[in-house]
Amino acid sequence: MLITSVLLARVSPVNHFQKRAEKYDCSSEWVHDPVLINKIKDLVGAGPDEYLLDIGVGTGKISRAFKGEVSCLFGVDICMGMVKQARLFTDKIILSYAEKLPFKDNIFDVCVCRQALQFMRLEEVCSEMHRVLKPGGRLVLCHLTAYGEGDKKETFLIQKLRNPARKNFFLPGDFPEMLKKYKFSDLKSFAYITRESVNQWINHGAICEDDRVKIREAYRKASGDFKRIHKIQFSDTDIFDSMKMVLVRAIKKKSRLD
Repeated sequence: MLITSVLLARVSPVNHFQKRAEKYDCSSEWVHDPVLINKIKDLVGAGPDEYLLDIGVGTGKISRAFKGEVSCLFGVDICMGMVKQARLFTDKIILSYAEKLPFKDNIFDVCVCRQALQFMRLEEVCSEMHRVLKPGGRLVLCHLTAYGEGDKKETFLIQKLRNPARKNFFLPGDFPEMLKKYKFSDLKSFAYITRESVNQWINHGAICEDDRVKIREAYRKASGDFKRIHKIQFSDTDIFDSMKMVLVRAIKKKSRLD
């Protein structure tokens, strides 16, 4: 079941990511992980005549993998600090909320979204992604999740402390369930484990030292199950966590009969 907590977001995503923009590219391993980026690229399978939309483009780490390989590459983000960095890697970049995309219906061959849905109103953005994709168009998502019921309480607590603008928390099965609701088909889902330094992960410029202390304390006091599932390792100066990401590829149905 999808876990949402829209009303609990402590700060706006715009303010949160404006503070993070300068440090974003070095705030975690997954941001620049070439293996993960290539997995996303393989799932997209974009061709030279296609239009691609990168939703929550951020600093453009995903867009730059497609620059020059598609006919036209659009990026959308709400944060000017991010947009300024990503504009070199897109053909057109727009400052806009993804819940109301400024595009006509049925114009994109591919939509990609990595690590952005947790900050959005899901029903609205899923409807918009479906609307702007052509019939038969592909959607590729990549987001952090809990592993399952055994670690979700502690995972979600840590994620919330790290990102006070977060609105949604995910389990691995939430994405296929969500996309079927919005009439996507041919769903394929893959897991990816990213090994993260907690010190690096929490030093992103948008939370105070009190919250960073709370995160480290949450790791120290975590249950045995959480520490086992996440392969938590404590060193003299850092903590290491094997975090789970889920990649999903889906197709917009061509007709009601698909």
